[in-house]
Amino acid sequence: MIKGVVLSILASCLFGLLYYYPVLLHPLSVIDIFCWRLLTSFPAIVILILIEKQWSAIHLLFVRIKTHPLLLIGLLCSSLLLTIQMMIFIWAPINGHGLSASLGYFLLPLTMVISGQLFYQEKLSFLQKIAVGLAALGVAIEIVNTGAFSWETAVIALGYPVYFMTRRKLQIEGIAGTFSDFFFIFIGCLFYFILNYSWDEIIHDITHFPIFIPMLGIITAIAFAMYFVARRLLPMGLFGLLGYVEPVLLSMVSVIFLHESVSSEHIISYGLIWLSVCVLALEGSIFVLRAIKRKRIR
Repeated sequence: MIKGVVLSILASCLFGLLYYYPVLLHPLSVIDIFCWRLLTSFPAIVILILIEKQWSAIHLLFVRIKTHPLLLIGLLCSSLLLTIQMMIFIWAPINGHGLSASLGYFLLPLTMVISGQLFYQEKLSFLQKIAVGLAALGVAIEIVNTGAFSWETAVIALGYPVYFMTRRKLQIEGIAGTFSDFFFIFIGCLFYFILNYSWDEIIHDITHFPIFIPMLGIITAIAFAMYFVARRLLPMGLFGLLGYVEPVLLSMVSVIFLHESVSSEHIISYGLIWLSVCVLALEGSIFVLRAIKRKRIR
């Protein structure tokens, strides 16, 4: 369990590094950084699948596509939804919206809880109801104070549940879903480079960033590797609880390295949303401790 906790935290740290990474690739555009990330990370993810001996899951996915060709449409939709999220992940920190995006990741556990209740008839616990109420109040205050709610926050908080529900509907959870999403995005990025880049421009980018571009893919693959191993080693409750580490790190990157700050008009609304996340984390901690205690008794 200790190994799983360490790997999960290290994966979150690497994702935090990736949040700052676009700054290191200035003056490349958001699309260029996105394409380089996919072009360098997909081969590394394939190697990861081979090392983990998970190719049978990929083979099964190809069999399903051959049997049900319409599945391709669903897989393309899943890839498109992930593309939107990955683009925001790159765009936000280099355009002064890192905190707004990180707030979306803070809200994500709450929107996932609400989605579970609305679409899968999952019942909310007492603490979950309190957390949802606090978050709703925070969002309401934000809208009243500013006249709007940051679009990047909304797209992350509402878009990811749609993405995860799409994957659940398509039954492509785990490594097969990750391979499928990255494969189609990889093909799209490849075509983008072929149509819009000359060999001289590609070589210029590589020679200008000889370390940062290759490391972009390597860091992504290592982060996913740690994430997958941690998910296998840890109880689901503890694994979900550790998921709160990443948005905390993204906020720290935004404040410390990107020099963003929470303005006075956002303090109350952001505070309520962060408090709601703390309530969910408290519930998760109670669940994990009870599970550990039951396991010791047995």
